[in-house]
Amino acid sequence: MPVEPMSSVSTPLTSVGELVRELLREPCPELFGRIMARYDTASLDLLPYLKWDPSNYTRNCVVRNARFELLVICFEPGQRTSIHDYDSETAWIRVLGGELVTERFELVDDGALRLRKASRFSTGELMALSRSSSIHRFQNQGSTRAFTLNLYAPPMRKWRVFDERTGADQVRPAGPTG
Repeated sequence: MPVEPMSSVSTPLTSVGELVRELLREPCPELFGRIMARYDTASLDLLPYLKWDPSNYTRNCVVRNARFELLVICFEPGQRTSIHDYDSETAWIRVLGGELVTERFELVDDGALRLRKASRFSTGELMALSRSSSIHRFQNQGSTRAFTLNLYAPPMRKWRVFDERTGADQVRPAGPTG
């Protein structure tokens, strides 16, 4: 799902605090992508959410309310998520540092997973995932850390995690956040 380009009259958001205020003011979640498009540079107020773990990527909550949740997700080199989808209508993911590969999957007739597309996203790029096409995995294939700012509307309550070999899935509560 493409994100609409930023209009010439929109001002950039230079802090995560400004981003959160704009999201709270916007009554229409369908327009959250436009707001996320205005925030493209990691700001110093993100430092408390940059938490790294050598054994697994981290999910760090900036804000969560009834309408949306905003997370910073941090990946060490070589780390990746499971293949998963979620129950949010839409997610917007902005790469704020490093580079990630996003693999998009589809279920085929026999219940197995098939890789549909792999794309590389670098610092500053924004992607959107809708519920109808959200089976995916992120991985940091680079030699440096990577981190993203993820916005889910509404907040994730659960996700399906898929077995890469069989396509079997399990519904689980959304992963823990720091």
